[in-house]
Amino acid sequence: MKTLIAKSINSRNFELFDENEVLLGNIVYPKWYSTNAEIHTDAQTYKIKAKGFWTTSIEVVKQENVLMKFKMSWSGNIVVTDFNNGERHFQINKEKWYNDIFEMKDETEKTILKIKRNFKWKDFKYYYEIVLEDDALLPITILGILHVVNYFNASSDTAAYA
Repeated sequence: MKTLIAKSINSRNFELFDENEVLLGNIVYPKWYSTNAEIHTDAQTYKIKAKGFWTTSIEVVKQENVLMKFKMSWSGNIVVTDFNNGERHFQINKEKWYNDIFEMKDETEKTILKIKRNFKWKDFKYYYEIVLEDDALLPITILGILHVVNYFNASSDTAAYA
């Protein structure tokens, strides 16, 4: 088990760090509250594209090759298909309806990772604590999941204030 931290840089972009504070990658949004973004890991660049009328599907692509698909359901679950290491399927949902902790489980209901959103009042920025149970997850996969969880939280926050 290891813990990663994703820090908000300017209230919209995020950087992912490992336990030794080594930068693993980042998410760059072209504008505030965008569903489209770019993920940068090492020297690689990936595009995040929203699909569908209600933008309930999101894909992570590299040169038109789909690496991950995310499908958000109306019940609050996110179904993940990861093509990075073969084809793996996961489901992301809130640990409890009243907290900001998301769990990702595989087909056998084993928890693979947990993402907890925290807010720093001093900086007025969010950061995410990511606890990994599966060391086989690549930084691109983790950043894709972070994008979807962040998008889900932003949508929930907006609905709460409306």
